[in-house]
Amino acid sequence: MKKTLMIISSTIFYLTGIIILGFYLYLEVAPKVSMDELDRIILLFLLALFFYLGSLLLSKILKTNRPMKIYLYFIFILYLLTLIKLTLFDTNYGRVGLNPFDWNKENIQVYLRNNNLIPFKTIIEYIVRQDRIAVINLFGNIIAFAPMGLFLPILFDHKKLKSFILTNIIIILSIEIIQFLSFRGSFDIDDLILNLLGALIVYGLYKIKRINKLIDKVFLIKKEEHSNALQN
Repeated sequence: MKKTLMIISSTIFYLTGIIILGFYLYLEVAPKVSMDELDRIILLFLLALFFYLGSLLLSKILKTNRPMKIYLYFIFILYLLTLIKLTLFDTNYGRVGLNPFDWNKENIQVYLRNNNLIPFKTIIEYIVRQDRIAVINLFGNIIAFAPMGLFLPILFDHKKLKSFILTNIIIILSIEIIQFLSFRGSFDIDDLILNLLGALIVYGLYKIKRINKLIDKVFLIKKEEHSNALQN
């Protein structure tokens, strides 16, 4: 009876998560419909929660953590897709590219002036301004790559600090270069600094033994996986 109830509950959680995911994807691609930061966070949190509960129960039913591993990969892929959407295709942040008919010397010069290769220049400007846009950009860039502090060491064995930093730099630089070449955003070295800082903060917390053990319990990571995660 208990197992049957767990199976039913797991199914309900998964179905609810699928419905929320479908609604989220619809809002992302629907014309004339846009989500602000709060809407996106709420929907992502809810679908992650329901898929987590479904995976947790299914893992206990099957007596294996495989469903939870699949869940983590699924959330990671969803995170990457959301990151790509925000950094390259979100019109709310001006990710519209450059109209070929507007391609002229003046526009190119204005665009190039918006790029920044001087470390901490943009960060200092945000701190001095202290308005809503500055705060969103400052903390948004930190939060954007914070999940990498968990996903990379848990899913891809990037547990050594050097490997972790190098992987993040490659990913961040790739996005910045694509933004620059596609005219969907300016290249700013401070974005790299803030993105990497966010990832390192979470990575540092993950390396704390008590927090590591808590994450083990939450995501059903086996003891041998836990011991490997603490090795440098």
